[in-house]
Amino acid sequence: MTIQEQIIQDVATVTENTGLKSQLYDYLQSLKSNKLQQPNKDAVLSYAGTIQNDEAEEMLKIIDQEFGKVDDEWR
Repeated sequence: MTIQEQIIQDVATVTENTGLKSQLYDYLQSLKSNKLQQPNKDAVLSYAGTIQNDEAEEMLKIIDQEFGKVDDEWR
């Protein structure tokens, strides 16, 4: 049995239950909307070279200071 045939069979079984049919529909809609999103690689790369090295180093230092440790309350 092909994957498509198995999906058709599973959908036929699931759609006998109205609650599952609604969940399946919602899930399929979410799959479609996620697939339509385009990667933002070009948008991100458009910022390349817009900050100086010293600014980037300062940002990395601050990020490490703020997020590079575990507070006592999380231990």
